[in-house]
Amino acid sequence: MKTHKLFISLLSIALALNTAHAQLDKKTNNQKNTKVSSDDSKCFDGTTKILNLGVGFGGFNYYRAYKGSGWSYHATPAISLSYEQALSNKIGPGYVGVGGYFGFQTSNAQFDDSYYYNGAYGNYYYKYRWSNIMVGARAAYHMDDLVAKNTDLYAGILAGLRVHRYKYTTNNPDPFALSYNNGSSAVHTSISVFVGGRYYFSNQVAIFGELGYGISYLTLGLSYKL
Repeated sequence: MKTHKLFISLLSIALALNTAHAQLDKKTNNQKNTKVSSDDSKCFDGTTKILNLGVGFGGFNYYRAYKGSGWSYHATPAISLSYEQALSNKIGPGYVGVGGYFGFQTSNAQFDDSYYYNGAYGNYYYKYRWSNIMVGARAAYHMDDLVAKNTDLYAGILAGLRVHRYKYTTNNPDPFALSYNNGSSAVHTSISVFVGGRYYFSNQVAIFGELGYGISYLTLGLSYKL
């Protein structure tokens, strides 16, 4: 699935969830004995818990060195999942949230000998696969008192590990074909800053966007307040 199509699907889910929650909120407001928190108007306060599902744009484009005649390429969308929970004490005009982050993306490139030789020397292929998994912890400051209603602006830091896995395969029996294996796997530490914002369709559902280095440089997606 193309990345932009996946984001459109997430947006459709957001609209559906918004409609459902609007109906639920209307029903709840009609109940006389319903208890309402004093901070319900806040997008982020000392009791907030949020789950984010994002689609990334930009990132690990290893395939660029392998493009051209005879090459094919495809990649999965950069997917991220994060959780954030507010610290109870307010600091200045906002609150601090802490939580975890998980991201995944994989890319594949393949070269086929048949493009040049029409199978005269065998239909050999050379496949390259790069996978990146990132696991980390995040902390962000939310400036809720300084922004408009239904809007949450924040900035923070992410620290964790990025597991980079590389795999090369070929069906060419020639030992020389192994010389095309020019990659490696590794584990890297990763520290970065990010800025982001959310807009709430309802008390619980929002769309969000973030700029910063995680599994990608730009992330768009859905937030759900637990």
